[in-house]
Amino acid sequence: MYFRILNKNPMRDYKEACKITQGIMLEPDAIYIYKNEVAFWIKQIVANHSTLRCIHFVMIDKQPKSVVMQLIRATKGHPQPEVESSRPDWNNGKERSSNPYEDKLFMQIHTAESFIEMAKQRMCERTEEKTRKAMQEMVFTLRESNEPFLRAVGLCCHPYCWWYKGFCPEIKGCEGMSKLSERIINDFNLQNKTPIKIKIKEKK
Repeated sequence: MYFRILNKNPMRDYKEACKITQGIMLEPDAIYIYKNEVAFWIKQIVANHSTLRCIHFVMIDKQPKSVVMQLIRATKGHPQPEVESSRPDWNNGKERSSNPYEDKLFMQIHTAESFIEMAKQRMCERTEEKTRKAMQEMVFTLRESNEPFLRAVGLCCHPYCWWYKGFCPEIKGCEGMSKLSERIINDFNLQNKTPIKIKIKEKK
């Protein structure tokens, strides 16, 4: 497994995008140096302004097919996946396997936003164990990266309930976990004379 930033100079690209929104053209030789670049990137990633999407990175790994399918189905933020083909005419006549645990080489091109959104889903306790462990391994790899941007992305990766202070956004969450939707409904009902009532249509 490895990660690689696709931008030659991510800081320059990000700063240039930010300055453009202010109507300012960045000087060609502009240089930005931060004492703690990881902390700088964490602040930018949490703020999640659109300009951050100018930075892309690639993740390449080999995982069981069942895990790969779960990861590439996490499409928030529009990551771009590529998966090793099972076509017999591309694999020396080897027939397609029905084994869900057959290892497959795959890659995904991510922004910080898309990777963190995937982590919110796939680090959840309700995720299949193999997939959750693969996601955790990816996050740990990022957190040990020498690239400040990648390390910051890894440090920002947590399940949904961490971001929502113990509340779960899922319809069927972990047992004992408070539902985010119920909190919103309850808050609304406390502030309004007309409470929200959920109507359930019965099948005839």
